Amino acid sequence: VLGCDVTLTEIAVSGDTKTTVEQGTIVEDLVGELGFSDFVTMDLTTAEELQNQNVKPGDISSAVLTDFGLEAVSGADDLSFMESMDLSVEAESLPALRIAFATAFPAGEATVDFQTTGSDITNYVTSRAMTLGTDVTAHRPEEDTVVRAYWTVTVGVTTQGAVSNLD
Repeated sequence: VLGCDVTLTEIAVSGDTKTTVEQGTIVEDLVGELGFSDFVTMDLTTAEELQNQNVKPGDISSAVLTDFGLEAVSGADDLSFMESMDLSVEAESLPALRIAFATAFPAGEATVDFQTTGSDITNYVTSRAMTLGTDVTAHRPEEDTVVRAYWTVTVGVTTQGAVSNLD
């Protein structure tokens, strides 16, 4: 009845990182990556939440980005200097996959929660080299602005992984 690939429990893995978006002239655009180095190099298989449960990469049956957002921490009061942003995941031998996006950054709003796609990113998470990237269309802010990215990935753990936790 209990198959090795049946998801028994889900573990939320959360994190955050910051980057500084440097000020620019009114006509200077910011296009491409925002520079969240800690986020881009994230390795979910070594996350403390999974390590505490003795979960190995082979125990992961699903992984979905369930929450992603940005917050203006200092500098500009909001993120209205941004127009749109896509978040994608890539891995060796796998195509780039869009997993979250935002198309509105209202004036006066310091925090913007993104729409997540609900895509299963298990193959990316358990690959040897997962890369996360941002594709941003924006104008540089009038002053250096620290932006915090925060996320939660919900990881499904198989019956086999849960059983190994009982040993």
